[in-house]
Amino acid sequence: MTSSNSTYSSPSRTEKVLVVHQGALGDLLLALPAIRSVKGALGASLCLWGRGWVVQVLEGDPFIEELRDVDRGGFSQLFREGVSEGGFDLLDGAKQAFVFGREGVLAANLRGAGLEVVVLPPPGRKCHITDHYLSFLSSLGIVSKVSPPWIPISEGEKALARERLRREGIRGDLLLLHPGSGSPKKVWPPQKMARLAKTLMGKGLFPILIEGPADGVPCQELLSAIKGEGLLLRSPHLRELAAILSLASLYVGNDSGISHLAASVGAPTLVLFGPTDPHIWAPRGERVRWIWGRTPCAPCTPEQRWRCPRPQCMEQVDPEETLRIAESLLSRTSR
Repeated sequence: MTSSNSTYSSPSRTEKVLVVHQGALGDLLLALPAIRSVKGALGASLCLWGRGWVVQVLEGDPFIEELRDVDRGGFSQLFREGVSEGGFDLLDGAKQAFVFGREGVLAANLRGAGLEVVVLPPPGRKCHITDHYLSFLSSLGIVSKVSPPWIPISEGEKALARERLRREGIRGDLLLLHPGSGSPKKVWPPQKMARLAKTLMGKGLFPILIEGPADGVPCQELLSAIKGEGLLLRSPHLRELAAILSLASLYVGNDSGISHLAASVGAPTLVLFGPTDPHIWAPRGERVRWIWGRTPCAPCTPEQRWRCPRPQCMEQVDPEETLRIAESLLSRTSR
């Protein structure tokens, strides 16, 4: 079967539906309204397949009954030709699958197992990725009330986050900073972020730096520039990080999954863009603002980004405008 309108048919409300999303954290959160739309419109039990370290952030999500790590438990055989009969046991009675990405071996194998498969391709035009997915589903008759990709954080998780901060001696208003990104070409110069941090620290905010696996250099540069003040969080569990972000008075970061996570838990969020287009990739949320450092070459393709010797677009992010927007977000938080 294909994903065209002429062949798609809704399952009964008692059947299981698979959703497959193998992208990184930010990509998953941008797809979350569409994933929840599938659940809301079809009412079926929903099982989400994805990267384990990513999908963990959706533990306890009321729209998702089951999370599965595609990097474990024999899932790899479904991603190659000639899958054995045992591989189909992983489907656990599902009748339909929604696959984010392009047509490939996985979709073919799922169809071979008798599932009706809908492939949600990336956008072919300039359109916010969330709107693209929702529009695609709407063309299939899958329409549901949609909200920004919020992630619920329990009071228990917030209490544990507060307790950790208390043990670290941290009280008061929190400034969460993520100076890194998945690509060094998307990083605002750490010295500029440090100047912003110092100004906000002068207003009473306590800095907490978030360091992911690829963020060591910008984090150390920023920490050195603010003379070691603040708390450094190294590769925290995403649920713990989400809880800490939910307590923030302000979050500032580059285009990264962590920035999407901050927005999804309701933190006042300022995101700094350069080589990627925020009209397509910006986080969604009522308290989200972004700045785009425009240059003639931005936005650029991943190949152009890889060859770029110096990301002048990130250098064009104006420190004064960044401070102005940060202060605006803080003033709304204090009301």
